[in-house]
Amino acid sequence: MIETDVTNNYLKAHLNEIEKYLNDDGEVPEELFIAFLNELNVSTLLIPGIVNDEDLDFEVLSSEDDEVNVIALFTDDEEFYRFYPEDSEYGPIANEIEFYISLIKENDLDGCMFNPGSSEFFLEKDILVELPVGIEDDEEDDGGEGYPADRIYEISQGLTNDSLLELIRSDNVSFEQLMLELSDSLLLNLIASENDLSGIAVDNIISKDDAGDFSLCATGDDDNQFGVLFTSVDAIRQSMYDDDDDHYYYQVTLLEDFMEFILLNDMDGIIINPGVDDYLISRDYLLEAYHGLKYNNPNFKNAAEYAFLL
Repeated sequence: MIETDVTNNYLKAHLNEIEKYLNDDGEVPEELFIAFLNELNVSTLLIPGIVNDEDLDFEVLSSEDDEVNVIALFTDDEEFYRFYPEDSEYGPIANEIEFYISLIKENDLDGCMFNPGSSEFFLEKDILVELPVGIEDDEEDDGGEGYPADRIYEISQGLTNDSLLELIRSDNVSFEQLMLELSDSLLLNLIASENDLSGIAVDNIISKDDAGDFSLCATGDDDNQFGVLFTSVDAIRQSMYDDDDDHYYYQVTLLEDFMEFILLNDMDGIIINPGVDDYLISRDYLLEAYHGLKYNNPNFKNAAEYAFLL
């Protein structure tokens, strides 16, 4: 049996709520349907398929009169194997929703069914093609190389984000104010390694080329996971854990990419300055902001390639 790490807990919860209304012959509330579409927009789902020479062969489900042809999409392994036996010729193949929208358009299908083993919810193509998939990027790349690592490090050392701190510490802050301020802010994120990477650092700079992929730090428990961001290096030092054996380093954050990582990995939100300010931006707010302002500064396009010693 093929297993994946796809979960979609939030999307599945919305689907279950929608199914309750449909079973009672009721109308799905607009707020619930919009919340479902927002989650769908950042979902990785499973399709029954076979990959042959990089081409995907997939099953099309058809109505009894062959008038309606759809693909089946599943939120997780449990739902997949509820509909397909383990010895089926089809296995669970994971892709983002954008891929499935293209698949539906290219094959002139009518839409998709979600978790057909436990639901009869069908979403039409006309709705799917209107989804604003991903963070829209209207700005063309200027072709510049972005700041070099030493310049990124120098800037990171002087960050204070006083304006953002004043805002999140105030009693009356609107979502719009917060997002505008974040779009003008440069924040830091923490990474962890089981290995001491200081030996490969050059002038306090660690290159991904030398270290391999960086592991993003999160906080939470078995039920909830949050990404963590910091307004300054000092804020990181005040928040750091002393009770484990990991080694910690920091990066300048590409906020659009960070938000996308949180949403695509079914996490619950972001905490700014954990242990100090503990300012929570919930997943609902992140979804609302996902297609709004531009958060990445092109001067820092290379920031993810480097981490820095604390």
